[in-house]
Amino acid sequence: MRAQLDDLRLFAALPTAHLVLDADLVIRQVNPAYLRLVGLRAVDLIGRRAFDALPPGQQALDEDGAPHLLRSFEQVIATREPHTLPAQRYRVLDPDTGRTVERWCSSTTVPVLDDAGEVELLLQQVEEVTDCAHDRQARPPHHRSEQQWQARALSAETELSTRAHEAQAAREGARARARELAALATATVRVASAEDVTELVEVLLEHGLAALGAHGGAVAVREADVVRLAISASLGQQARVQWDQLPPDSRVPAVVSAINGRRILLPNPAASLAYDHEHGPAPSMAEVMSTTGCPAWAVLPLAREGATLGSLVVAWSQAQTFTPAALEVLDAFAAQCAQALARIQVRQEQQDEAAETSKLAETLQRSLLSEPARPHGLQIVTRYRPAARRAQVGGDWYDSFVTSTGTTTLVVGDVVGHDREAAAAMGQVRNLLRGVAYTLPAPPAQVLTLLDQALRGLDVQALATAVLVTIERVSTEQASAQRFGVEQHRAQQAAGTHLLRWSNAGHPPPLLIHPEGVTEVLGTEAELLLGFEPDAHRRDHEVLVRPGSTLLLYTDGLIERRHASIDDGLGWLVRTAATLAAATPADLCDELLDLVVDDAEDDIVLLALRT
Repeated sequence: MRAQLDDLRLFAALPTAHLVLDADLVIRQVNPAYLRLVGLRAVDLIGRRAFDALPPGQQALDEDGAPHLLRSFEQVIATREPHTLPAQRYRVLDPDTGRTVERWCSSTTVPVLDDAGEVELLLQQVEEVTDCAHDRQARPPHHRSEQQWQARALSAETELSTRAHEAQAAREGARARARELAALATATVRVASAEDVTELVEVLLEHGLAALGAHGGAVAVREADVVRLAISASLGQQARVQWDQLPPDSRVPAVVSAINGRRILLPNPAASLAYDHEHGPAPSMAEVMSTTGCPAWAVLPLAREGATLGSLVVAWSQAQTFTPAALEVLDAFAAQCAQALARIQVRQEQQDEAAETSKLAETLQRSLLSEPARPHGLQIVTRYRPAARRAQVGGDWYDSFVTSTGTTTLVVGDVVGHDREAAAAMGQVRNLLRGVAYTLPAPPAQVLTLLDQALRGLDVQALATAVLVTIERVSTEQASAQRFGVEQHRAQQAAGTHLLRWSNAGHPPPLLIHPEGVTEVLGTEAELLLGFEPDAHRRDHEVLVRPGSTLLLYTDGLIERRHASIDDGLGWLVRTAATLAAATPADLCDELLDLVVDDAEDDIVLLALRT
């Protein structure tokens, strides 16, 4: 009640003349400024039809005999849009003299809509331009043509006054439209950067829908057998839970638009109920309105390159009038949303494909990374950690086995590439190497040469790095042999050591950790990768290893860093391994992996051997 009293006081205090009528043109309220203009009392007007209380003179009628003001009222009711009537001449009562006087007035009528979007009231603002008209008439005419000219000038001047007011209103509308478009431009930029559908809806609500004066909205996305809806929180948790997904044959406007590419406009409850009557969906629009508190809806298809991806749902808490300009803005914004949704879906497909590739490659890798061999007197530990970036699974592998002659063989390698093709090529290279090394009692360099020739002969398109190691226990007789240069009295000391023999095809060098903690890089002159030149000359290298020593083989993921060189990474490994010399082979591998877990961008394979 207090609010109503405040509204009445505000209405009465307006300095301009205002009249309120209902849709039947019955006067419901007038303010004092209007009463002063027409020289009547409120009781003379309120409750009476407008043209009974204020009968128009002949000069206020059109050629059909209807009042110009009546035509203006009818236009407002039909279009639900404001209308301004140019200046007209009226005869009104002067309360001071009791006589009728001439008044020139222009008027603007604005519709007031009810919850159903129908015209409930008309608010008329009347502006008097009599002084302007009398100023013209005060000039004495000298002849009839001048009198006619003055009448035309007066009409033009009053028309100009009316147009000035219309221009001011248009400027204000243009400024409001500019603000709306600026907000939509901001929203368009934000929409273009959305990473997923949920973020797209959040951006829509915060920027786009707010610029449109909307209360909330949703994005419906077509999938194989369902339409998923990402609904803004402003429409309520019940709506988000109840309608997060709907079948494609649902008659809910969001689904119909997403499937059929139709634009559906429901400006008021009456239109929504009419939609229910026509389509009979479940849930009904009556239920949707009750749940969300929004009586007005616009649903626009999100189409891209001829395909309908889904729909954009915009909801208002009050009835709306969808003018052509408003629809143009909605359609443009929907086009931007469609472009963003298409980008999100392409990105998601790429991520899904990359994840599937990674999963397949990792599964293949793990299936080929068998348990290490367990020869007497040797402890072998292996580790494999895939890249943190799922699309970066590649062709890293390890292997250890005992050949047909009883020689323990170790290998760590890396096929060039980071995709399922690299993983598949790794399997071929690994199996060929295992077969050649097991069957032929040959030193590492010869095995790698035979592998290279097999890759060429079998047309295996792969480039790979690898280091192949064999290890044999040295007996007293072997230790005293001429090849080692060990004298007989030192042969007993050399007995129990192991001979490492290796060949390196472009791979990071092995690291030997001596029992006392001294680390030694088994670096050699660089040799060609596998798969590059099958007739390339390869060399063997040898070293005696005392009991308690640890050999570490690894792939480049352990020492590669984005902002550091390979030499820097190798230096880090040498220093770190020295501090871990007393650790078991398993602890050594695990500690190294833990230290690089945040920096490694590639797969990592480790193979540690303790004599």
